[in-house]
Amino acid sequence: MSIVVSPEDRKAMKAMIVEMTNCLERIDGEKEQMKDIADAAEEKFGIKKKFINKMARTMFKHNYADLQQESEHFEFLYEAVVEGTGIQED
Repeated sequence: MSIVVSPEDRKAMKAMIVEMTNCLERIDGEKEQMKDIADAAEEKFGIKKKFINKMARTMFKHNYADLQQESEHFEFLYEAVVEGTGIQED
């Protein structure tokens, strides 16, 4: 690990940190806007925000098939382990 010692390096590092904080502020604003959109969609369509948010994340990540497969696997495991269905006992 090296320590920033020269005034030029310190100034450059501080500028980078300031830019990162600006990014974080924009992210906070975007998160607030996403919350407002989800609230409006829930109110207008009666769909819970958790489902609206999940649909948006899934659409963004393009991972619908993965989620379907994961859900099927979970369903099988839950039924087998918790409910004991689909298992032949000796």
